[in-house]
Amino acid sequence: MLLQYDRKNIVACSLFFVALLVVISFFYYLTPVAAEGETAETVFVVNTGDGFRDIRNKLFDAHLIRSRTGFTVLAFSSGRGWKVKPGAYRLTPSMSSMEILRVISEERGAQVIVTIPEGMTSYEIDVLLAHARVIAPGTFGEFARANDLEGKLFPDTYHFFLHSAPKDVVDIFLANFEEKTASLLPQDAARAHDALILASLLESEVPEYKDRRIVAGLLKKRIEARMPLQVDATICYIKEREGISAPGTCHPLTPLDFTYDSPYNTYMRRGLPPAPIGNPGTLAIKAALDPERSVYWFYLSDPKTRKTIFSETLDEHAQNRVKYLGIR
Repeated sequence: MLLQYDRKNIVACSLFFVALLVVISFFYYLTPVAAEGETAETVFVVNTGDGFRDIRNKLFDAHLIRSRTGFTVLAFSSGRGWKVKPGAYRLTPSMSSMEILRVISEERGAQVIVTIPEGMTSYEIDVLLAHARVIAPGTFGEFARANDLEGKLFPDTYHFFLHSAPKDVVDIFLANFEEKTASLLPQDAARAHDALILASLLESEVPEYKDRRIVAGLLKKRIEARMPLQVDATICYIKEREGISAPGTCHPLTPLDFTYDSPYNTYMRRGLPPAPIGNPGTLAIKAALDPERSVYWFYLSDPKTRKTIFSETLDEHAQNRVKYLGIR
């Protein structure tokens, strides 16, 4: 009888120690792969359509988790296995499995991909970034305006972290601007500034590169002749800047629009506006720096084809306004 009792104790103790070993092993496999500060931060991408198994395997292959099985058990026992969201996340091997799971299921540190088209204003970029949940609505436009950043928010495809501070987003823009324009813009700050302004006008109004070079020469010729540039896009910019119209909704322009008293009004003021009216791309900057002289003094855009129509004289321009715009 005593022998049977001892056997039961031995079996019970064995099962206890096995269970204890399993528990200890389980929690060990959920601990960080590396100690704090020993490894660098990495960006881990969860693509749309990735299943949990794919995500788990990528985490293991990236040496961010110790155990695929342990991570799976933790994910579904905590209810977070169903909540993992697509995005790019800043992770380190010094994070525990629970910390990693929390980050990729709560959007903390998640990234989104945002493409900024050529010519967008800071106010239009604000709307785009707010829609993508990168910044709070209105904060980016205000920051850009306060720091004179129009023209330096280089159009490109970016990875931004969700719920970022405007300054963090701007730093990414400016780093890319410096990289992409360092070999393009003149070293002289004043010349570079004027080139950006002219490029922003070209980007806003003229689609084709060859036409941009002609318009660049035409506008420079008007400046030399002390004629107003009369660029409609500057009126749209005033309306956005002053909150008269929502970003991207300034058309159709009315006669009243051309009477706004603003340094950006190229119908009322001579010369270039004081700053860019949008954010030009590489080709617009190149066109601004390589203007083509021509016989033309006027141009307009065909609203149907967006083709640029040139005129040598005011009479010819008036005829084109009737023909293409229906304006007498």
